[in-house]
Amino acid sequence: MLQCTALTAVRSPTGEIGYPSCELGEKHDGEHAECCWEEDAWGGAVWFRWDALGGRFVLLPWCEVAGGAYGDACTLFRNHPAAHSWSVVDPTHEAVRQELERQYPDLSRGPERP
Repeated sequence: MLQCTALTAVRSPTGEIGYPSCELGEKHDGEHAECCWEEDAWGGAVWFRWDALGGRFVLLPWCEVAGGAYGDACTLFRNHPAAHSWSVVDPTHEAVRQELERQYPDLSRGPERP
């Protein structure tokens, strides 16, 4: 599944301007979300959540699901909409990866070696 391409602008609590991009899978329900920083003491992270009416910073616990090809932990928040992080592909990174594999076929990913 491709990643949502929603972007916005926000002023951080320290006054810096940032441009969050949604980390969720495309066509998700509800608000967009980007992880801003981890808060390990609380077992989660601060996320910027937004929609057409505005946004806010919220502390959310991590998703507790592991899976994907390597049993990775999902890097999204608990009860997130759409797919888990290991199933979400950034369309820009995917396009760059495909072009690099085309240019350098000897370096492309092949079957795993023992």
